[in-house]
Amino acid sequence: MEEYIQKIKAKFSMRDIEELFHKLQPLKVMVIGDIIIDEYCFVYPKGRAIKDPMLSTEFKYEEVYAGGILAVANHLSSFVSSIKLVTLIGDRENRLDFVQKSLASNVQLNSFTKKDSPTIVKRRYIDSHRNNKLFKVEYINDHPIEEELSIEIVNFLNQDMPNYDLVVVCDFGHGFINEAIRRKIEEKAKFLALNVQTNSANSGYNQFTLYHKFDLITLNEDELRTPVNRRFEDSSQILLDVHKKTGQSMLLTKGKAGNIYASGGKLISAPALINSVKDVVGAGDALFSMASLIAYLKVGDELVPFMGNCAGAIAANIMGNKESINKEKMVSFIGNVYKIEITKYLNSVNDTLSNMSIENIDAFTSLLMEAYNNDKTIYIFGNGGSAATASHFCGDLIKGVSYGLNKRFRAICLNDNMPTLMAIANDISYDDIFVEQLKNFLNKDDLVIGISGSGNSINIVKAMEYANQAGAKTVAICGYKGGKIKDISHLAIHASVNDMEVSEDIHQLILTHCVKRIITKELNNTNLGDEYVKRVG
Repeated sequence: MEEYIQKIKAKFSMRDIEELFHKLQPLKVMVIGDIIIDEYCFVYPKGRAIKDPMLSTEFKYEEVYAGGILAVANHLSSFVSSIKLVTLIGDRENRLDFVQKSLASNVQLNSFTKKDSPTIVKRRYIDSHRNNKLFKVEYINDHPIEEELSIEIVNFLNQDMPNYDLVVVCDFGHGFINEAIRRKIEEKAKFLALNVQTNSANSGYNQFTLYHKFDLITLNEDELRTPVNRRFEDSSQILLDVHKKTGQSMLLTKGKAGNIYASGGKLISAPALINSVKDVVGAGDALFSMASLIAYLKVGDELVPFMGNCAGAIAANIMGNKESINKEKMVSFIGNVYKIEITKYLNSVNDTLSNMSIENIDAFTSLLMEAYNNDKTIYIFGNGGSAATASHFCGDLIKGVSYGLNKRFRAICLNDNMPTLMAIANDISYDDIFVEQLKNFLNKDDLVIGISGSGNSINIVKAMEYANQAGAKTVAICGYKGGKIKDISHLAIHASVNDMEVSEDIHQLILTHCVKRIITKELNNTNLGDEYVKRVG
């Protein structure tokens, strides 16, 4: 995924993305499809009923969301100037008050009434503890609309549709869009974005092949395979074949496998951008809405599946259609996606920290306190970044935890005497820069701390071997697999990660902050220095 995102980021900056949203603002959009009112009834499953072989549940609470074409209109509303919503309501239980209140302010409702029908309601029963869906009840009349109503809708579309830049159609197969309406939409739409859904209500009879002309269609694998009767073949090949035959752009959604966009005779794959999902209901509508807008702009084929995935990812972590996507959410999400290297790095640090041995850190603190109590000297050293860590930690022991105390830590960083260090390196060997200094000072039971990301730096290894021979106590601060110093030291603080930067971060955190704080509290030392107190308030 990282490589894919870097390619998108290199071609489309955040400023480019925001400029695209600015270009969408003047658009007038007509949206056509079925209203679906999603009722989520949250219950607590109590188990099998005593007298009947059925599940017994306890009602907890209920939420009602604007789904179907209402959700699509609301998703689009944040990005364009105005929307005309063309839909059906029932002549009984029409729920018109809810529909009107649920729509964004720039969505104009143009509803037609279907006889002998309710406005469609899909009621889902949800395990309130696990958020699992238990079952669904649909209140629907999915028989085709009558001829008289069909003529009325066709005449309306014939007159009104040419006024809109983009036409977005969600055909749920619930009896609204018939042959005459399809042909009129194809005739009058300047740009047609289409979603033709297969669901339990239409039993696979609602297929994308009912449409002859469109500029973009989104569909899932079943919706692609069933009409062409290719059940087992690779879906990518099926998509490419259908695309080349029709010449029309097609976006195949594949859930956690991402999506594939067919356009210009080629396929573009886009990975899923999230690992966790709260509710897939509504994610497809959000993806379709955003992909329609980007496809209309014709600003680059790579952007259609990417932006669609971003919208779908946002919606997949919203229960039902409780909220709509908008510019702010899209900008925030894409900004975070573009920072994937930062997120990946921080996750690596967190994962490494969570696997650190708390017992070994505690034992390290005990060795430091033992050296302190017995008036022993602590020697610390490392190379490169580890040298900086050694110097930092030495400073914390000398000032940070010792200031104001009568008895103080005795700590020496072998990196800090540069003339001595360079003389040894120049005249003897760089491999001996630490061991030669230890030969001048080291006493039995002193504490020697060697820091090495790899654990195999020769100058660290030689110093640790000498310290062991001299009767000192040795602590290895290491990364990667621990290296040789992990094996030869009395105690190892091991950051098990194959990454030098992360390893050094962990060493800094453990040495200069965590251990320092523990020792300071153990010594009950609250002395910070007057100037320090002034600076930090």
